[in-house]
Amino acid sequence: MLEKLPLWTRANPLLTLALAAVSGILAAEMGWLPAHGGWFLPVTTALLGVALFSGRAWLLIPGAALVFAFIHATRTDETFRHPLRLALQQQDKPVPATIRGSLLPEFDTSPDKRTHALCTTQKIEIPAAGIVIEQTATLLVRLPKGVRFPGAGVFELRGSIYLPRTASNPGTFDAQVYSLRMGRVARFDIDHMQRIGGSGEEWWCAFLERAEDCRRWISRQLIQDLEEDPQTVAVLRAMALGVSAEADDEIEDAFRNSGTLHVFAVSGLHVGLLGVIVLALLRQIGTPRGISLWMVIFVVFAYAFVTGWRPSAARAAFMVAIYLSATLMDRESSLQNSLGAAALLLLATDSHQLFMPGFQLSFGVLWLSTIGSAPLLKRLLPFTRLDPFLPPQLASWRQRTWSQCRLWFATTLSVSFAAWIGSLPFILGHFQSITPVAVIANCVLVPLSSLCLGATCLSLGAAALHLTGAQIIFNNVNWALAKAMIASAMWFAGLPGANFHFQPGMSLTPAPAVWHVLELPHGGAANHLRIGKTHWLFDTGSEASFRRVLRPYLHSNGVDALAGVFLSHNDVDHIGAAGQVITTFDAPMLFCSTQEPGRRDSTRSALRRLLDEPHPPSLRKLHVDERVTLSDAKDFQIEATVLYPTQQVQNDRADDRAMVLMVQLGPWRVLWLSDTGWHAEKALCSSSEDLRCDVLIRSQHEVDLSTSSEFLLKASPQIILCGSDARAVETALPESLVQRAKAQNIPLLDTWSTGSIDLQFHQDDLRILTNRSKQRFVLKPR
Repeated sequence: MLEKLPLWTRANPLLTLALAAVSGILAAEMGWLPAHGGWFLPVTTALLGVALFSGRAWLLIPGAALVFAFIHATRTDETFRHPLRLALQQQDKPVPATIRGSLLPEFDTSPDKRTHALCTTQKIEIPAAGIVIEQTATLLVRLPKGVRFPGAGVFELRGSIYLPRTASNPGTFDAQVYSLRMGRVARFDIDHMQRIGGSGEEWWCAFLERAEDCRRWISRQLIQDLEEDPQTVAVLRAMALGVSAEADDEIEDAFRNSGTLHVFAVSGLHVGLLGVIVLALLRQIGTPRGISLWMVIFVVFAYAFVTGWRPSAARAAFMVAIYLSATLMDRESSLQNSLGAAALLLLATDSHQLFMPGFQLSFGVLWLSTIGSAPLLKRLLPFTRLDPFLPPQLASWRQRTWSQCRLWFATTLSVSFAAWIGSLPFILGHFQSITPVAVIANCVLVPLSSLCLGATCLSLGAAALHLTGAQIIFNNVNWALAKAMIASAMWFAGLPGANFHFQPGMSLTPAPAVWHVLELPHGGAANHLRIGKTHWLFDTGSEASFRRVLRPYLHSNGVDALAGVFLSHNDVDHIGAAGQVITTFDAPMLFCSTQEPGRRDSTRSALRRLLDEPHPPSLRKLHVDERVTLSDAKDFQIEATVLYPTQQVQNDRADDRAMVLMVQLGPWRVLWLSDTGWHAEKALCSSSEDLRCDVLIRSQHEVDLSTSSEFLLKASPQIILCGSDARAVETALPESLVQRAKAQNIPLLDTWSTGSIDLQFHQDDLRILTNRSKQRFVLKPR
């Protein structure tokens, strides 16, 4: 194997240099190779000089590594180590600022319909902190409500500047790191803006606006005669233009769980297929080869711009252009060398792309597919040939057709299997997911996607020629193909063992039980309890939090099934995702109090909608003092006891009848309060219940006072864990509780400040770790 390595590097010099560049970027990222020392320039110059003038080509490898290490260190200084970011890290909320800089459109809108733009700053002033920064930075800005992009120019902007929040929960999307990798140092919400001059970028702005106009035109043409089926139209727009936000979550999940998400939204696959379709059409009309190749390159770049210059489309456009450029120069095309050249070009312009899952999947999958599909196809070829005892001239058309079908399937299967093997380490590393069904699903979905993209091209061609009748026919063909893709994705995703999640590190925690308090927005709550290989939830959070936080967190921990879910009260921010939890995690048993749902709860409330379904879930209503055994292990028994609400509690406000549990985990007692307020606390204090606990976990009552001094004295916790959201008064951590905890010398952890909180229960100690603030506590049994 090693003796073949020199031959491989000589045959693929550009890919070898790309791998060296990757190693240099990784070394700079890890701090192993500081690229700003005085040694860097002379050493790099010497290596490259010796390589070029002495013929020692192998010296280009360390030279490339050093060059790209320097590029990445410089790029990191512009984002991660920018003075603005370092200053804003000291602020826990948006701060007023005045900015002078140029604007370019970013065709996206926030949930409150505010327009986005990119600002390249010239000067940033933060008066409250006494900060003036004249170093250039790129900011993602939101314009005032109702204000459209005013055109390119230099503006004076006044508003609030802040950093996106870092990931507070394991396995979830880190908005701050992603923003920095995209080159955006911070975010800015504009309150007032005033043009003060031109920026010289008017031509580029006009180009971006024309691309957006083209995108909107394509979107309008694709929905002609399909207005009555918005969900399928949303899928068509996602596949053609990358507008996936409008698609139904259930449909997107089907493509994800079948391992075919790359055919759902614009990706390198679509760019490559478009190039093949255009090339085939040009050949049919007799276009010379050179002109055809130039037109293909133009079309794929135009498509990448029209779809918003998404990184996946841009990467594919560069790959196609570099691969075809060899043919244009009468050189033999090498896919591996073309991949290396594209990687070098993209990493030289933006080294942060290396850390994007899309970049890794694009290059890794295509490379491994190239080198892995051929050996597999070679093994399958004997099964595709005609009967060896039958002369080919005597074979019937049915036999020849069947042989061609077997060859097509063997080719598709070999490429699909090689791509799946190539994607496996990246999918496992980023998403802890394994999707075996993708090998077969892609054999069906990719051809359907090709036909769908072809129908899209024909529809747009007919629209450009004002052939409305033909356009409607092609749109309906497209609709039928999209329906077939949706049905196929759902069928494959629903097969047993189609996908599962795996987390090797989960078994490294020797604790008999681990309780995780997640940070959720808007006063929501969700707690996860792992007991060996069994998993329980205490509340689920809202539907939006399920997609952004709970599901990614559980999947990153290898959770595919839940034993049960405790629902505290009929509040959408606490149990709104119960339906999604049931369908995603193997229909666990639900537990709630006997007082749920309330007599006057709306029919549209979370629990009533769940119970009104044609096949309602298994629901067990618990009364006070009822016990639920979570683990009967002899050395570490775990059970939950209901303390509240009693039958006498009849309250129309859900927070006032929230279920209170005392969870006994071996020698430890956890009091789970949810949103209980003053009325519930008074009832518990006047009862004969033993409220003493080691850990008190609470959320915030919407309007009532909570966690009084009397209640704290009776519960006497060793530590208090609070879920809150400081952006709203009703969900913020009350200062009165902070003072009471301080007066009684009880540590208080707030998820808004600390991030999610991990509790590891051992027989002899309880270890508490916070995700964001990295605090650690160790408690001993009383």
